[in-house]
Amino acid sequence: MEYNTKRGDMMFREYGRTIKKIIDNVCETPEGEERNEAARAIVTAMAQVGGLSLRDDVVYHKLWDHLMIMSDFRLESAWPFGQEELEQLKERNNTTGEVKRERLPYKNRVIESRHYGEYLESMLRHLKDIPDGEEYNTLITLVAQQAKRSYLVWNGELSDDNIVVEQMARISGDERVLEYLKDKPITVPHNTLPVETSPTKKKKKRK
Repeated sequence: MEYNTKRGDMMFREYGRTIKKIIDNVCETPEGEERNEAARAIVTAMAQVGGLSLRDDVVYHKLWDHLMIMSDFRLESAWPFGQEELEQLKERNNTTGEVKRERLPYKNRVIESRHYGEYLESMLRHLKDIPDGEEYNTLITLVAQQAKRSYLVWNGELSDDNIVVEQMARISGDERVLEYLKDKPITVPHNTLPVETSPTKKKKKRK
């Protein structure tokens, strides 16, 4: 079991540890358009977790600011604004800490499945609002990977990935989840798994 006391400090707690883990995992992937697309999907997920609108230019810009800071600027190739603005953000973050104190509002929600947590459930519920396309493909893959990690933290092992897929479909109410993920392995790099899995030990029957 992974305990919060053994984890690092959260810079922006409103996004939750799930978002931070996804960011860290994307940072470990090779640079390129696929990683940039994943960064854009993360910004969408961050907005959905907080119940925020990407149509608000101020909110949209602030989400990207927060993504850059949480990724330690390792995802700057996906930055959609000018280079001068990015350098100003780096400077503010390194000196005054002004950006770190600016937080976006978020709503409290009831957690249906505790092993997934509030933020992952929020991302699942908003999947149905995203149209088919590259962004949906990227986001559903990232969410499925994190769902599998969370399941393993709670249960220690997973006999069939379809268990996670069916739970994702139920929570999200998105029929496409089964279409995209049913009977397909959820590939998670072993070094990003939060716990070591082991086969179930058979209990000895008492005579």
